[in-house]
Amino acid sequence: MNHRLIRYLGPALTLGLIGGAILLLYRSLSEMHIPELWHDLHEFRLSAILTAAGLTVVSHLALTSYDYIGVRYIKRRLAYWRVALAAFTAYSISHSLGFASVTGTTIRYRLYSRWGFGAVEVAQIMAMAGVTLFLGMFLIGGVALLLDGGRVQDWSDLPSSGINALGVLCLALVAAYGTVGYFRKEPLSLWGFKLRVPSPGFAGVQIAVSGIDWLLVASVLYVLLPPNDVFNFATFLGVFVLAYFLGIISNVPGGLGIFEAVILKSLHGSVPSEAVLSSLLVYRGVYHLLPLTIGGVIFMVNEFKRSQERREPAGPKAVDRRG
Repeated sequence: MNHRLIRYLGPALTLGLIGGAILLLYRSLSEMHIPELWHDLHEFRLSAILTAAGLTVVSHLALTSYDYIGVRYIKRRLAYWRVALAAFTAYSISHSLGFASVTGTTIRYRLYSRWGFGAVEVAQIMAMAGVTLFLGMFLIGGVALLLDGGRVQDWSDLPSSGINALGVLCLALVAAYGTVGYFRKEPLSLWGFKLRVPSPGFAGVQIAVSGIDWLLVASVLYVLLPPNDVFNFATFLGVFVLAYFLGIISNVPGGLGIFEAVILKSLHGSVPSEAVLSSLLVYRGVYHLLPLTIGGVIFMVNEFKRSQERREPAGPKAVDRRG
């Protein structure tokens, strides 16, 4: 019975999030005028787009550090440019296509396997990168809940004490991860795998890198949003992390619709929906579609090289694992 419940819980959650997103989008966009949307898009500030593009570049550089942390975690050596190539390609594609656990792992394996990494090692890199991602999310989200929990309270029936407790829980998880290395040195056994406990210094690097990355990602959209009296950057962080988190757990490609619904809801009634939607469309283009195009080209070039290597006569060729 429990197995059947767990089996259907994920799809039910996804459908519930999609349904809620559709309802929020309908309410937020019911009075939208298409001509005004097109006008806002054509009049979009070039300086804001260029700033968002620059922040996107820096953010994706931070993302490549997630994989590098994973490579160091499994104690392998590989040139940073190769790790960055694999990480950028995987993230740029999986962020847009969704199902990151499948698409991201597959793309990484296709690239890392050329440099002598096995499937288990790639899975470990992916797992450590995922942990790093959520550490930053919990850190930024926890701080935002404690500093601006009233905004979440406006959207839900949660009491302020519950919101504060959730913020404390998020920060407690980050603190526990960062300090567990002080108390336990032996590896953990999980599903038949031996997992080495990160040292406090190693965990601190993960938390710092991820926290910076989340600040950068949020900045990409923040500089694109129209001027408003609802958000300063600190209060915007909580809404952004919540929108991104719901998009991730929904498994909808890129969190499309769910992410937009939360942002539109947060500004509904204060800023014209056309202006907010134009900002979201530009954000999708800058942070998702542009990297997706570049990452797709890199992946196709890699696949072409793999096919060429298969056609070459086999010979004694050493694998350069360090770059």
